[in-house]
Amino acid sequence: MNNIFRILILIAVVAMNGCKSQTDIQPTELPVIDLESAIGSGKVFNLSDVATEIKYIPLETNKESLISNVNRIYYEKDRIYLFTTNNIVIFDSNGKHLLTFDRRGNGPQEYNYISSNDVDPRSGNILLHAFCSDQTASILTYSPEGTLLSRYLSDSIQNVLNTKFFKLDDNKFIIKYPISIIDTVEAYAKVFDSSGTIVQRLYKPKLDYYKRKYDRIIEISGENGVKFNFDKNYRIYPLGYRYREFLRFFFYENDTIFSIDRSLNYSPVYVINFGKYKNPEEFDGHHSKGDHISLERGTCYETDNFILAEFNLRNFAHESLETMFPNGKGTSKNTKSFALYDKSSGKLTLMNAPIPAKPGFKEDFEYGPPFFPSYLSSQMYAISIIYPDKLKSFADSNPVSAKLKSIAQNLKEFDNPVVVLVKMK
Repeated sequence: MNNIFRILILIAVVAMNGCKSQTDIQPTELPVIDLESAIGSGKVFNLSDVATEIKYIPLETNKESLISNVNRIYYEKDRIYLFTTNNIVIFDSNGKHLLTFDRRGNGPQEYNYISSNDVDPRSGNILLHAFCSDQTASILTYSPEGTLLSRYLSDSIQNVLNTKFFKLDDNKFIIKYPISIIDTVEAYAKVFDSSGTIVQRLYKPKLDYYKRKYDRIIEISGENGVKFNFDKNYRIYPLGYRYREFLRFFFYENDTIFSIDRSLNYSPVYVINFGKYKNPEEFDGHHSKGDHISLERGTCYETDNFILAEFNLRNFAHESLETMFPNGKGTSKNTKSFALYDKSSGKLTLMNAPIPAKPGFKEDFEYGPPFFPSYLSSQMYAISIIYPDKLKSFADSNPVSAKLKSIAQNLKEFDNPVVVLVKMK
């Protein structure tokens, strides 16, 4: 990447930010994640390229610990947290069941429903953004043993659904929420303390690129000829993930990743070069289409050495995957690809599937199924789950290690999932 291109990128990044919102930003040369150069080729990565060990952990199965419909998984302070539709189920690092947690109700320590959840990496406390019996949006903190430790009202911050929050330190939280591309609200996230006082706002980048796509009024005919205008209701969801003491933020079709630390220093940290694959202005409804590539909404993990991400390559996919519909009737074309960015070399490489239709890293420790994280802990442990029938089927048809073979053979059909825990480099 030549210096002229880097200078242009820096100018664009600075221009994207409002004057008041970005007073902390110091113009420095940003690392460029060069997606444009990566298109057209890929490689199979071994898990040992990015990790030092793997552990398969069968989760204890009993009446109290039985799990279904896992929505989120965390691993912090040697505990495994599984958030299901109704419960939070906690296990130790060996898979022993510790607690099944459900505080739905109208009591003083309870909530009606959860909007979003998190686990504090420093304490292992359970953090919930929830609506309580009086319909107030609150930040609830529970100990790993299920005791309510604190409740902070968040209505004054933003009382909307689809929020997501993180804990910055013992007295500061940050909550992010969807923003309209045409409203006058400039902040996509706010930092507040335990008293509910806003101490900093994070302002959205300049969204002219989005606005060009959404300027066209979208009208859909309803019943009885009534017309509904949806353009004012379309909202953009900022995405976020943790890296060490930092929180990273980005908008999935933008090209910049921002960061904030515990001292509230806020700045851009990476720029993605989409090049000729950047989203064109062709747009239909609420989904972009056409010949372009976008960073996927929910998949981004960062270690000291790597960034793991996922891109939708669309018509530029060099390795399209055919996936079967859940009902077994027909297949669909999957043009998404995981990608690995090496921080030391500055190179982005698309990841080919080690087994057809099974993307991820080739598991070369115990020779199990391909692996890709569902969560990355503060101690750089990547974690995912695999259900017993899937693991047993894989072990029966592939030359897995004797250790993994034994684990699979001891699983019963209705046992809890097996956690895959990987120590990242």
